[in-house]
Amino acid sequence: MNVVTVADIKRSGFAALDAALERGPVHLMKRNRPSAVLLRPADYERLVALAHHNAAASGRIGLDILLSPEPAQTGGLGTQAMQERLAQMHADWPER
Repeated sequence: MNVVTVADIKRSGFAALDAALERGPVHLMKRNRPSAVLLRPADYERLVALAHHNAAASGRIGLDILLSPEPAQTGGLGTQAMQERLAQMHADWPER
């Protein structure tokens, strides 16, 4: 995983992000927790195009499902479920 911390960004600014983006998507960490993922514009456009392509089968865009504010009605995960899923994924990460 390609990780950049907020402290790295404070020290080096965008140079830290540019260097990390050379290796692929960048996972931004804040207080030892995943905070965001940074993509190059071309990578983001490919992701969106893929989501639209896959939406033909389900009638919904995957990102719309994940970001849905009402998971029970729309099939989305909702904020609490997403936080629980992230916690499970990163439970084995060592604390810094």
